Amino acid sequence: MASQSQGSTEALIARIEASRHTLGEDITSLRHRFDLPARARASFRTKPLKWLAGSLGAGLFASQLLKKPRPVVEKSPAPRRSWFASLLGGAFTLARPSLQNWATQELLKRFVIPRNDNAGKS
Repeated sequence: MASQSQGSTEALIARIEASRHTLGEDITSLRHRFDLPARARASFRTKPLKWLAGSLGAGLFASQLLKKPRPVVEKSPAPRRSWFASLLGGAFTLARPSLQNWATQELLKRFVIPRNDNAGKS
């Protein structure tokens, strides 16, 4: 009777060891399966072109999906100017630099305190 219980105990111990070994392998495979950062890094390293193309496609799709519609604006035709208005506009365009210079000089004369350059000389 002792040998029979001894044999069943050893068989039970062997079975437990086999279960532990199987359970350890299952846990290792589950850790690998749920380690998403490591799997993503490995995928980026092995297939970089596919990831680049996929991200580019997703970005283009999202930009088209989220794009605001442009408002439709009807452009009215520009009013036609008479030849006199065109001539007057051209004259002011040519005279503008000299008019700016004159206006600057007048403002300086009226609002800036003149310096006395001879005050410090003996």
